[in-house]
Amino acid sequence: MGIAALLVFIAVTVVMNTVIKRDISESLVVALLATALLGGADAPQLLGNALVTAAQSEVTFAGMAFVFMGIVVQATGLIDRLIEILNSIFGRLRGGAAYVSTLSSAMIGLIAGSTAGNSATVGSVTIPWMKKTGWSSERAATLVAGNSGLGVALPPNSTMFIILALPAASGASASSVYVALACGGAYAVLYRMLVVFYWSRKFKIEATPHESMKPFSQAWKEGWRSPSIFLGIIIPVLLTIGPLAGYLGKEAIIGEDGVGAISIIVWVPILITAIALIEGANRIRLNNIQFKAQLRRDSHQFATVGISLFAALAAATIMEELGVGGQLSGLLDSMNLPRWIMLIAVAILAVLVATPLSSTATAAAVGAPAVAALTVVGLDPTLAIVVVLLCTSTEGASPPVGAPIYLSAAMADADPPKMFVPLIIYFVLPMMALAWVVGMEWLPIYVPAS
Repeated sequence: MGIAALLVFIAVTVVMNTVIKRDISESLVVALLATALLGGADAPQLLGNALVTAAQSEVTFAGMAFVFMGIVVQATGLIDRLIEILNSIFGRLRGGAAYVSTLSSAMIGLIAGSTAGNSATVGSVTIPWMKKTGWSSERAATLVAGNSGLGVALPPNSTMFIILALPAASGASASSVYVALACGGAYAVLYRMLVVFYWSRKFKIEATPHESMKPFSQAWKEGWRSPSIFLGIIIPVLLTIGPLAGYLGKEAIIGEDGVGAISIIVWVPILITAIALIEGANRIRLNNIQFKAQLRRDSHQFATVGISLFAALAAATIMEELGVGGQLSGLLDSMNLPRWIMLIAVAILAVLVATPLSSTATAAAVGAPAVAALTVVGLDPTLAIVVVLLCTSTEGASPPVGAPIYLSAAMADADPPKMFVPLIIYFVLPMMALAWVVGMEWLPIYVPAS
């Protein structure tokens, strides 16, 4: 019944979300209940155990913590000050606004995994700026929509959390996936910078006008504390990976168990939230009403992300109890496909499912079989997860239903159908190719010992 449960989960989620037009969190809850019913007389017990497992997972806490972190970072204006610094550096380049747009998407991707939120936040600032400096409406919107997937291609994000919680991912640790995905995401960012370089010359884009750009000295003076946000990422990584972790792991210090108890996905949002509150303390004090208003306005994200994560994790537990992992692994193993073909098959499957669904729902639906299929052909579990995440990061750029496409088009006053082909050519297919190359281990990806 495992494979049947997987198909039911995908079908119910797609129908609820894309046909009946219900919210993704509601769709996943209904799909969870439908999946549990396949357990027959054991359905109540299966559902109860799955709910307990989902509630006890650190992934559930981490997902909510990252939502709060993203709200605080944006409400304090820390990201705005960081963008001003980037603008003062890259604005002098041809197509400088597009470089800043790309790097801004990457930075927001490091703190919030929502593709729609990424495009809305970055697009509201950089699309008017790009249009002012010579970019067409369609091209500016295409870049913002295509870059929105960096919220999934870079750690951390709810999609990564869901896959880490799957039994199929038991061979990989949160720390190893965090670092390996950062490497894979860096290639995705570098590729997008090359796209901007190519487009800037192809479409004869000039540098940002001087009057639209703060001098670096002024931008740095006003926002010099904003880069401290990266300490929230660097500190947990150094404490758990590398020479410092090895030193701390000595019995005379805190021991291996002590180092192993430090969870990157738990401490990163806590530290970044604390840094943002300290860095933006003056702004909060001077604009207390506005800060509270933004917290209230964005609080609905807790329900969406929290319920989605909880339902997806519970459904994945039920599917695993019904044997989906073993059944699919046995099926794929019997087919005896070479790695390069299996990578293509997994990439196509992930992208097709991510087109109508969010990356979160995609991970819940096909994450376990995709990771299992890749480990069957000899791929390290950590790399297998990175490959799946790179593929599902096409969610925002996959026409015709990617929400960032229409958000970006609305902000740019662009015609969405004119964006479809460029999105496929410059973002969807290249990300599938990048995932394939990573899976073939032709690009260096640092995978710490789990």
